[in-house]
This record gives sequence, C-alpha cells and structure tokens, in this order.
Amino acid sequence: MSAPDPHLSLSPEWRSWVVENLLRGAPQDEVITALTAESVPLNYAQQYVQSLYQLPEFQGAWKASRRGRQLHTILKLPRTLYGQGASSIGVPQQVHLTGTDFYRDYYRENRPVHVPGYAREWPAYSRWTPQHLRDTFGDVNVQITSGRESDPDYDMNTPKHSETITLRRYVEMILSLSHSNDVYMVANNRNLEHPDLAPLMDDVVFDPHIFRDNGWRGCSAFWLGPAGTITPLHHDTCNIMFIQIYGRKRVRLFPPSATVLLDGARAMYAALDPETPNHCATDQMWVVDLEPGDALFLPVGWWHHVRALDTSISLAVTHFHPPNRFDWYVPGSTS
Repeated sequence: MSAPDPHLSLSPEWRSWVVENLLRGAPQDEVITALTAESVPLNYAQQYVQSLYQLPEFQGAWKASRRGRQLHTILKLPRTLYGQGASSIGVPQQVHLTGTDFYRDYYRENRPVHVPGYAREWPAYSRWTPQHLRDTFGDVNVQITSGRESDPDYDMNTPKHSETITLRRYVEMILSLSHSNDVYMVANNRNLEHPDLAPLMDDVVFDPHIFRDNGWRGCSAFWLGPAGTITPLHHDTCNIMFIQIYGRKRVRLFPPSATVLLDGARAMYAALDPETPNHCATDQMWVVDLEPGDALFLPVGWWHHVRALDTSISLAVTHFHPPNRFDWYVPGSTS
C-alpha cells in the first residue's frame, strides 16, 4: 500500500508554516525536524517538504522570495555591527555641529547625533517655561490628548483622545501632576499651526546651513507635558531635529536594521516595549538623555521611544534643505 498523501496529514496551518519557513530560507532539515517534533511521521515530513519543490507554484514563489533572502543577508551585516556594543558606545555626540558635518556625517549617512547645548543661545531656552506659556498665551485654545492611560494604542488613536482647552488650564493641570502619561500635548495636536502661538517661533534661531529659511510652518511640532509621558516605540517617515527646551527626556533608539522590531509591527509602531526587562533587542539599543537645550537628530526610519523625566517642553523641526518625505518607508505596514 502506498503511503498516504502528506498534504492530507498536515493541517492547513502547518502547511502554511512549512511554506513560509522554506521561503524564508530555513534549511529543509530544520523544517522536517520541527514537523517530527509535532508527531508527524518522518517519511511524511520528508515527502511533503521535498514534494513542494516540484510544484510550479512553489518554484515561482521560491524565485520571487530570493530577493528577500538576499536583502535579509545584506541587513544582517549592519545589524550585527550595531549589536557589537551599541548600548555601551552610545549615540555619537557633536558639540559644534556645522552644516557640512551634519549633512556629510549624519543626514546622508542615516546616523543619529546628539548635540549637547544646541539651543542654549536661543531665547526659547531661557523663556519657554510652563509658567511663561500660561502667562503669555493662557487664553489661547489648544488641542491636547487625554485619557491615554486607558488605551494601549493611545498614540495611534490620538484623534480619539484630543480635546480643546485653554493653554492656561492645561498648564495648571500638568503642574498639578507629579507623574502621568494620561495627558499630553503632542505633535499630532498641531498647535504650532495656531496663529496665536506663532510668536513662539520668534524665540527659535535656525541655522541657515542646516534649515531652509522660513520653512518651519507646517514642518514643526510642539510637545508639552508632565513627567512620565511616553511616546511608544515607532519610526517616522522623515528626518527630524528634536530639540529639548525645558526639562529632560530619555530617548531609546534602534536602527532600521533591527528587523526583530518588524515582528508584530503595525504601520510605524513596533510591538516591543524597550522599557521591558530582557527584551529581545537590547544589544541594538542606544539610549540618550536629553538635557534642556540639547538636540538629537533622529534619522528617517530609526525606531525611537521617548519618556519625559521631568515636566517637559520639546520642539521638533523637519525643514532641512534636501527633500525630506519618505512616505513609502513603512516596513511594518500590513497593507
């Protein structure tokens, strides 16, 4: 009697698993061993795996997936290099950042750089405090997010958590909180587009060798919140200069080559929480604590998680000289 058809001996879920792993480049022996560990007879497992390679459909999929396997090998090199003591080396620092250095060494190389004291000569550095915002712009209606702690996807669901209140009321609210992630004024609230808050940007001094003249409108974002606010691990589709004005923030970064973050990713958000002990990407994580006046260049595609260590005011700008939109870069998208 001939052996039963191995297609009939495996569930659809297992057949899908076998094809997926073979197309990813898993050795046949490993796939067969995994099947036998699940009580699939050895001869069935061998016959099924070998028979796949005779199917025209599988042969076409194998050829199509070859580029993916090649790219995986290419990505393994920078991933390995970043993993060689990334956490101990830390983000590069550049105290005096010229336009030439910035574009040559960081922007075009897709490398982050920490610039201590970047904004300490700006009027904003000495002027922007929660109290100053309250006393100067207190009657302005602003958008904030609230009720964040009840929603595990609060950052993705920013519109659902947005509400309008006066800036005075919001500042008084955050000053009454010692530590909270429930309320936050975030980039997606787009408050710098409010004409009554435009005078804030008179306190900002842009280096013309790095930024386009008068290009900040529509390319700037403002954060204001208590200690304890968190922006979960995600990447952006543009390059960002993030400037810490008031209070401190801790930023955890991972390079785009940290492909482990794609597991479970949704659009631009990773499933991993880098504050969880013993998470699987520790060896590729860089950590930088931003003091008031510091800047951090966040290259497009770099994953980052941000926690406010104090009541905090931050500014982000994106109006660099080269084109700075990479909307196509969403490797975690399921579409």
